[in-house]
Amino acid sequence: MRAQAIDEVAAAGTHEGAIERVAHHLGLSNSSSAFVVINTPLGDVQIRRSCIHHIVEKRQDARERYIQVAVDTLTGPFEVWSVAYTNDTHRLAFIGVYEAKRQMLAIVTLESGKMLWNFMQCDAKALNKHRHGELLYKRYEFLPGKEKGHCHQ
Repeated sequence: MRAQAIDEVAAAGTHEGAIERVAHHLGLSNSSSAFVVINTPLGDVQIRRSCIHHIVEKRQDARERYIQVAVDTLTGPFEVWSVAYTNDTHRLAFIGVYEAKRQMLAIVTLESGKMLWNFMQCDAKALNKHRHGELLYKRYEFLPGKEKGHCHQ
């Protein structure tokens, strides 16, 4: 049930380079563009240029490499979970699973409309701990009388 692997983009050498690489792949290269809107199964999600700084700040992760995977996860997630945080905020966890070593988790905050807050790559086992809260969307359904794990899309 995993989606086809998506190619990574090249890692940037600097934090500023990473910001520009993500902005370019989102169509935000023009500095006058403050945000883009991505259509997801749960409605439109805004990606603000100002939030890219936060997403790529951990340079050892080189998260800019996964921008195309993050966008694919938003537009065609495997699952979307509503997660309540201890500070009384709610976020959506978009989960993308791929025929690759790394999987994708994209976090959308709901505090001022739906806005991408972060995305990160991880292995499948680490991704499972983010599958909690209320399941809002799944791109699969189980056939009647079949055990879990025997499903179709």
